[in-house]
Amino acid sequence: MKRVVIGTAGHVDHGKTSLIKAMTGVDCDRLKEEKQRGLTIELGFTSLDLPSGEKVGVVDVPGHVRFIRHMLSGASGIDLVMLVVAADEGVMPQTVEHIQICSLLGIQRGVVVLTKIDTVDDDLLELAYADIQDFMSRTFLKDAPIVAVSSMTGKGIDELKQVLDEQVRSLEERRITGIPVLPVDRVFTIKGFGTVVTGTMKQGVFEEDQEVEVLPAGRKARVRNIQVYGHDADRAMAGMRTAINLQGFSREDIERGQWVVPAGVFKPTRLLDARLDLIAKPKKGEVKIHFGTSELTGEMSIHAVDGHDVARIRLKEPVIATFGDRFIIRSISPSHTLAGATVLNPSPRRRFSEEIARDLLSSEKVRQVAGIIRDAGVRGISKKELAAVFADGGSSLDKGLAELLSSGQIIRFDPNNDLYVFESYALSLKDLILEKVKEYHRDHASSPGISREHLRSALKGSVDPKLFHKLLTDLMKKGEIEEVGPDIREKGFSPSLGDAMGAAGEKVYAILSASGFEPPRVQEIAERLSLDLKQMEEVLGFLTRQGRLTKIKDDVYLTESAVSRLKEKVRQFIREHDSLAPADMKQIIGVSRKYAIPFLEYLDRVHFTVRVDNVRKLGVGG
Repeated sequence: MKRVVIGTAGHVDHGKTSLIKAMTGVDCDRLKEEKQRGLTIELGFTSLDLPSGEKVGVVDVPGHVRFIRHMLSGASGIDLVMLVVAADEGVMPQTVEHIQICSLLGIQRGVVVLTKIDTVDDDLLELAYADIQDFMSRTFLKDAPIVAVSSMTGKGIDELKQVLDEQVRSLEERRITGIPVLPVDRVFTIKGFGTVVTGTMKQGVFEEDQEVEVLPAGRKARVRNIQVYGHDADRAMAGMRTAINLQGFSREDIERGQWVVPAGVFKPTRLLDARLDLIAKPKKGEVKIHFGTSELTGEMSIHAVDGHDVARIRLKEPVIATFGDRFIIRSISPSHTLAGATVLNPSPRRRFSEEIARDLLSSEKVRQVAGIIRDAGVRGISKKELAAVFADGGSSLDKGLAELLSSGQIIRFDPNNDLYVFESYALSLKDLILEKVKEYHRDHASSPGISREHLRSALKGSVDPKLFHKLLTDLMKKGEIEEVGPDIREKGFSPSLGDAMGAAGEKVYAILSASGFEPPRVQEIAERLSLDLKQMEEVLGFLTRQGRLTKIKDDVYLTESAVSRLKEKVRQFIREHDSLAPADMKQIIGVSRKYAIPFLEYLDRVHFTVRVDNVRKLGVGG
């Protein structure tokens, strides 16, 4: 079985559906309205047995301009186009537009089928040939074979199958490596089985019982059954027309335009960077984005990068995109094709950068990988995320990462060696960390250092915690910073209050030393020394960290010697009397309840005493 899908293209009423029926015996017009009007409205699907024994998928698209969105949905999944041109009409507007769309989607191979030859004489048939050849000479079909057929009489059908067979044999199949993706183009329900989705496998392999996710809906399911070309199969591979029975889904849970992907791999995005192949200058405002089997609305800004048009596209609806995906951009009113586009970055994190765009425009995988890592900035990016960007968890990504690592352009920074960041960003961050630590010392000379969290929040951007930890570790190993308790500081830094505040600190300490067990409130000391509360907080904090003062409660401090005497007197009293009541504090240290209660609560907090009913006994620290 050749993993190839053939798709029709061409103007309305040129006989695309009749041709498919003549070749396969299947009428792809399944809707009642289609049969009544003789007009294809929806996509049609079947398979074709070729003379060599190969079986390929076939997609029949509508030709009427009003159903161009359906044509775009079908064309996104084909490998070889069968351009249908009626001999009695020749090349028509939708002939031109369909081939233009196929070209913009990257389809490069095809066969031209001249239909309805039973309705014209030899002279008109010769004119039709000339018309087609002239048109084809300006398209990717300039060297494509032309086969004349009649779907009514069957003339030329066998020859067409033979030509298609030759073309299919020379086609390269889609890669089955990488992450599997199935764009959904049809949804229906089978009684007794449940919901079935169909599509053309874009890449990779799905297997029975595999856990999958339908995005952007975000619903998880399990693959209950797989059919390929109407037959049960253990797995579906890239390039196959596939039907998947999803367990636990109802018809209302899913619609055309969604994606079936492995669970937990992809994240929907509303922002894309893409290279454009412009055929008309877009006006300001919204445009239609035809992406895979979905139709979306968005706005774009276009940037010129080394002769390329690169767009940043903001979507109103989320989409699943990977590097290299092709899609079509059309105007809303009047509706016409503006450009083909190729995804460069499926989820850019930074403002548009020409430097990053140049990397992504490169044909070299290593530069493409570098561009995505550069775009991730100081947050870094995991290998799993990179695999989703390129829909590739294989050797080409590994090779690109290995080259960037060996050249020193990127570093791995988590314990599992799974997260990457540009080396230049890491070096800049190290410099910034040192700058912020020094800045903190200048502004808070009395503080022993800055906390990790405060330091990380002071850095530009959202730095990954694992990267932050690695950078701190590197700086500590180099002896540029040190960690003391919860604080980061320059190596050898010694906190101080400075001359003026140092003198104030000694005065504060002298006041508290002289006051014994009846210290004045913080506000009172500040007023006595003409200090504001911020200055008092700095002084008290510094003296507390030095161990010269102890904070009893918010506005009460004792010297370390007073705390030692307090503990000794309380310990001695409890040993002699077994317990201590608040009123006993008057006898022990000569203070009223105003001080007695805060002192006892402090001793409880440090486990020197323990409260039992309304008395204290010695605790584990007493």
